[in-house]
Amino acid sequence: MSTNVAAIEIDMSDLLRAKKARLSNESKEIGNDFSFLVSQISSQSVHEIDHLIEGLQGVRNKLDNDGDRLQREIEQYTAFSQSIIQLTKIVSDGMTIVNRAPTAVPEP
Repeated sequence: MSTNVAAIEIDMSDLLRAKKARLSNESKEIGNDFSFLVSQISSQSVHEIDHLIEGLQGVRNKLDNDGDRLQREIEQYTAFSQSIIQLTKIVSDGMTIVNRAPTAVPEP
Protein backbone atom coordinates (compact mmCIF):
# COMPACT_ATOMS: atom_id res chain seq x y z
CA MET A 1 0.00 0.00 0.00
CA SER A 2 2.76 2.35 0.59
CA THR A 3 3.66 2.14 -3.10
CA ASN A 4 0.11 3.14 -3.97
CA VAL A 5 0.22 6.04 -1.53
CA ALA A 6 3.55 7.19 -2.92
CA ALA A 7 2.19 6.93 -6.47
CA ILE A 8 -0.93 8.89 -5.53
CA GLU A 9 1.20 11.53 -3.82
CA ILE A 10 3.39 11.81 -6.94
CA ASP A 11 0.31 12.05 -9.18
CA MET A 12 -1.23 14.69 -6.88
CA SER A 13 2.05 16.59 -6.81
CA ASP A 14 2.26 16.47 -10.61
CA LEU A 15 -1.36 17.61 -10.93
CA LEU A 16 -0.76 20.49 -8.52
CA ARG A 17 2.40 21.57 -10.39
CA ALA A 18 0.56 21.43 -13.73
CA LYS A 19 -2.37 23.42 -12.31
CA LYS A 20 0.01 25.95 -10.76
CA ALA A 21 1.88 26.33 -14.07
CA ARG A 22 -1.41 26.73 -15.97
CA LEU A 23 -2.65 29.34 -13.47
CA SER A 24 0.69 31.12 -13.69
CA ASN A 25 0.43 31.26 -17.51
CA GLU A 26 -3.18 32.45 -17.32
CA SER A 27 -2.17 35.05 -14.76
CA LYS A 28 0.62 36.29 -17.05
CA GLU A 29 -1.81 36.47 -19.99
CA ILE A 30 -4.34 38.37 -17.90
CA GLY A 31 -1.55 40.67 -16.70
CA ASN A 32 -0.44 41.26 -20.28
CA ASP A 33 -4.03 41.89 -21.40
CA PHE A 34 -4.54 44.26 -18.47
CA SER A 35 -1.28 46.05 -19.22
CA PHE A 36 -2.27 46.40 -22.89
CA LEU A 37 -5.71 47.72 -21.91
CA VAL A 38 -4.24 50.28 -19.50
CA SER A 39 -1.75 51.33 -22.17
CA GLN A 40 -4.55 51.81 -24.72
CA ILE A 41 -6.69 53.83 -22.32
CA SER A 42 -3.69 55.95 -21.35
CA SER A 43 -2.83 56.56 -25.00
CA GLN A 44 -6.40 57.58 -25.80
CA SER A 45 -6.48 59.93 -22.82
CA VAL A 46 -3.21 61.58 -23.84
CA HIS A 47 -4.54 61.99 -27.40
CA GLU A 48 -7.76 63.61 -26.11
CA ILE A 49 -5.78 65.96 -23.84
CA ASP A 50 -3.52 66.94 -26.76
CA HIS A 51 -6.63 67.62 -28.85
CA LEU A 52 -8.12 69.79 -26.09
CA ILE A 53 -4.84 71.72 -25.74
CA GLU A 54 -4.80 72.40 -29.50
CA GLY A 55 -8.41 73.59 -29.31
CA LEU A 56 -7.66 75.89 -26.39
CA GLN A 57 -4.62 77.31 -28.20
CA GLY A 58 -6.88 78.03 -31.19
CA VAL A 59 -9.37 79.83 -28.94
CA ARG A 60 -6.51 81.82 -27.37
CA ASN A 61 -5.22 82.86 -30.81
CA LYS A 62 -8.73 83.95 -31.81
CA LEU A 63 -9.11 85.96 -28.60
CA ASP A 64 -5.72 87.61 -29.17
CA ASN A 65 -6.65 88.48 -32.77
CA ASP A 66 -10.08 89.78 -31.74
CA GLY A 67 -8.49 91.84 -28.94
CA ASP A 68 -6.01 93.38 -31.38
CA ARG A 69 -8.80 94.15 -33.87
CA LEU A 70 -10.95 95.76 -31.16
CA GLN A 71 -7.98 97.84 -29.98
CA ARG A 72 -7.44 99.14 -33.54
CA GLU A 73 -11.15 99.91 -33.93
CA ILE A 74 -11.23 101.77 -30.60
CA GLU A 75 -8.21 103.84 -31.68
CA GLN A 76 -9.90 104.63 -35.01
CA TYR A 77 -13.12 105.57 -33.22
CA THR A 78 -11.19 107.82 -30.81
CA ALA A 79 -9.42 109.56 -33.69
CA PHE A 80 -12.74 109.97 -35.53
CA SER A 81 -14.38 111.40 -32.40
CA GLN A 82 -11.53 113.90 -31.96
CA SER A 83 -11.95 114.97 -35.60
CA ILE A 84 -15.69 115.49 -35.07
CA ILE A 85 -15.01 117.55 -31.94
CA GLN A 86 -12.52 119.74 -33.83
CA LEU A 87 -14.91 120.16 -36.76
CA THR A 88 -17.74 121.08 -34.38
CA LYS A 89 -15.51 123.68 -32.71
CA ILE A 90 -14.55 125.19 -36.08
CA VAL A 91 -18.22 125.41 -37.13
CA SER A 92 -19.19 126.87 -33.74
CA ASP A 93 -16.41 129.49 -33.94
CA GLY A 94 -17.50 130.31 -37.49
CA MET A 95 -21.10 130.78 -36.40
CA THR A 96 -20.00 133.08 -33.57
CA ILE A 97 -18.14 135.27 -36.04
CA VAL A 98 -21.15 135.37 -38.38
CA ASN A 99 -23.49 136.28 -35.52
CA ARG A 100 -21.18 139.15 -34.40
CA ALA A 101 -20.96 140.75 -37.81
CA PRO A 102 -23.05 143.89 -38.09
CA THR A 103 -26.14 143.38 -40.05
CA ALA A 104 -26.23 145.58 -43.05
CA VAL A 105 -29.43 147.41 -43.69
CA PRO A 106 -30.30 147.28 -47.34
CA GLU A 107 -30.60 150.66 -48.99
CA PRO A 108 -33.79 151.49 -50.86
